[in-house]
Amino acid sequence: MNRSRPKQIVIRANQKEFERIKGRVEKSKLTQNEYLLRSVLDKEIIVIEGMKDLTIELKRIGNNLNQLTRAVHEGKANCSKELSEINEEMKEVWQLLRSLTQRRV
Repeated sequence: MNRSRPKQIVIRANQKEFERIKGRVEKSKLTQNEYLLRSVLDKEIIVIEGMKDLTIELKRIGNNLNQLTRAVHEGKANCSKELSEINEEMKEVWQLLRSLTQRRV
């Protein structure tokens, strides 16, 4: 039993409703309990397709950017202005992604 949520609610659904709920729960990547609670309490449920792939790619780009920045600081490359601009843009992208994934209503 979940100690922070000791109360239980049982709902009944027909097969079509049940399948629809299950599909939405799977799509949301939340537990069924969390999905239903958010739905009933009018909390926003955000599903962003491909977020994992996007995050992995952004991490790779950020890693490469850090390596280039290090090379500029060590005097091995000379494109600091462009790297600064790219770095600022990457920060903006990360902030937008965080705001999308952490929004709560």
